[in-house]
Amino acid sequence: MKNSLYLWWVYLYRVLGSQVIQPITHSQWYKPLIPVSGAHQASQLPVNTHKQGWIKADVLAQVEQYLFQQNTRAFLVMHDGHLVHESYKKFTKEQTFNSMSMVKTIQAIAIGIAIDKGMINSVHDSVANYLPEWKNDSRADITIEHLLTMQSGLKSDLKLHGLTFLPLIVRLYLGTDINRHILALPAVNKPAAYFEYNNYNTQLLGLILERASGLTTAEFFSRYLWEPLGCHEASLWLDKHQGTARTFAAMFARPEDWLRVASLFLTQGNYQGQQIVAAEWLQQMQVPRNTPERGIKDGKSDYGYQLWLKAHDYGVIRGIPSFEAMHATEQHHDKTVFYFEGLRGQYLFVSPKHQLIMLRMGERPRRHWDGSFAINQLTNGLLS
Repeated sequence: MKNSLYLWWVYLYRVLGSQVIQPITHSQWYKPLIPVSGAHQASQLPVNTHKQGWIKADVLAQVEQYLFQQNTRAFLVMHDGHLVHESYKKFTKEQTFNSMSMVKTIQAIAIGIAIDKGMINSVHDSVANYLPEWKNDSRADITIEHLLTMQSGLKSDLKLHGLTFLPLIVRLYLGTDINRHILALPAVNKPAAYFEYNNYNTQLLGLILERASGLTTAEFFSRYLWEPLGCHEASLWLDKHQGTARTFAAMFARPEDWLRVASLFLTQGNYQGQQIVAAEWLQQMQVPRNTPERGIKDGKSDYGYQLWLKAHDYGVIRGIPSFEAMHATEQHHDKTVFYFEGLRGQYLFVSPKHQLIMLRMGERPRRHWDGSFAINQLTNGLLS
């Protein structure tokens, strides 16, 4: 009873003190954290910030000016396997930041690694194979792929929780017993009927990964990604002391280490001679899944396995409230571009055509933000 009262007080404190979303760079607010160990001695990214002739100088200057006018804190570019530009404002390269939903894509990569290592049989497995709490109801029809593609039919995280005025996402973001909460989430439709961006899908993937591997998410990320990639130590936000990691959002890592993860898509999953994740899995992540051809009502071909494949506009994505959506005035000029995205303008773009990676990290952009401007200017301004 005493412990329950304490956890309720922690939850109430978070709700009242959070203003719902704390600033991206305020890492000290997100407690408790669990370390994601990196390499014993983090490796150096290949750096060539003095490289000439990769882009028109005025284009790079224009992009940087635009981004820093829009509350950007870190702007990094990797080209042909080398870090060719990095700049910071009110932030340093040694600091970590809240990735928000960019970590969803890492969760999908981790699922692919677990399949490759035989911990998970297939994306077509019923989630009830790993969540026996669901084996005797309609949720047993949900597969791992339905979670990866946001097609589970589970209750939306925007719905109100009980008689409170708070939507379900608040319990997921600030609550102190995430596993109990996500396992109680009901299905409201059959899976594969429609696409709806729902944070519960990714949190459930995290629970499945832990049960299948016997490792915590922090241990899995460390063993199979952060250490072999030569990353610095990162961390994940727990719901309580020795609790569960919020795998749908809130990984804290240095900007340059996100480039290492994204580079796997340009090297077929290989990093310095070590195969981190199967090339075939990374290709599968990039296949449009929520399309009318696949039977998805009102489907749009802009989402793969926890990966955004096209720029999107206000209010066009089911499950993302218009006041939180990030605006893009144009589609990507380079049709090969895809990206990791986190709340309020965390972007990690990958262009296979140009062997280009771009990170924009920062606080919520100001008015008239255009999410496709920077990557379009970079890909258009590249010199052969």
